[in-house]
Amino acid sequence: MKENPEYIFLYRIAQQYYLEGRSQGYIAKQENISRPHVSRLLNKARQMGIVSISVELPESLKLREIAERLQRQLGLLEVTLVSTPAEPGTDTRLVSEAIAHTAAEALPRILAKSHFVGVGWGYTIYQTALLQARQEFPGKMTFIPLVGISDENNPYLQSNVIVDRFAEKFQAKSYYTSVPAYLKRGSPRMSIEEDRYSRLKQQWEKLDAAIVGLGPRFSRGDFLISEASEEYKRLIASSQTVGDILANFFYKDGSVLDSSGFYEQVSLPLARLKGIRNVVCLSGGAAKVPALVTAARQGYIKTLITDSQTAEAMLAACEAENGTKNG
Repeated sequence: MKENPEYIFLYRIAQQYYLEGRSQGYIAKQENISRPHVSRLLNKARQMGIVSISVELPESLKLREIAERLQRQLGLLEVTLVSTPAEPGTDTRLVSEAIAHTAAEALPRILAKSHFVGVGWGYTIYQTALLQARQEFPGKMTFIPLVGISDENNPYLQSNVIVDRFAEKFQAKSYYTSVPAYLKRGSPRMSIEEDRYSRLKQQWEKLDAAIVGLGPRFSRGDFLISEASEEYKRLIASSQTVGDILANFFYKDGSVLDSSGFYEQVSLPLARLKGIRNVVCLSGGAAKVPALVTAARQGYIKTLITDSQTAEAMLAACEAENGTKNG
């Protein structure tokens, strides 16, 4: 079958203009036609599918545009994004490690004016502490745990270990605690334990910055703290909370689950996070989107370092909620 001469002609015109960078005047002279005729031919080439035009932002500009939109939407001080693979089912550990790499680069700038920095726990924060390059802030900062210790062998839950890593990298001071993350309600405590907890609370009064992670809604499986009873786990699983910060589980409206009937929890209360000048959250993943949106809206976090997919999902969630309210 013979090729359509019109298609060949339109292709030749489009090739000269779009691929070779020739001007319409040059093409008109070469083809012995008028310049307006060239313009009409180019429009026809687009209509017939010979030319397909795609307008896309460079990756860095696209990330910046998403970050600025999310910052405005949620009233955050700053949003820093890392590009992550677009394939569904990307390993959450890979996402966390990508966030940790970006956080390790950004934290020296973010914390430059801070003196007392609270530190949470979790895989992403632990990885960030390991990846953090050595900084020149000798003696300027003190890193303080925001949650008590766990007796697990898991290094991601060892508050003192994470604090020590950050302090080493920033040439800063460390404050350690020996208070467990969960104190069983009603169990007797020695005065020395009460004193240690009281001194930790006094350190929290000084905080002008914090680094926290964020966990998704817990429904089943392994629980963050092995010391927690099965009854307490069932309470969390059935509570409809959207996530947790520092093991404080909160609902979509920002209210915090009351666990006082089970434990006295040794962690900075979420209400106290609101009073800290800058709370940097390192977290990402589709399962965490509802909790991240709530945490930002409630003022629990002020700066967010996350991945691009999570940021786009957060924007979609915000826009869907706004549409519901306006509808």
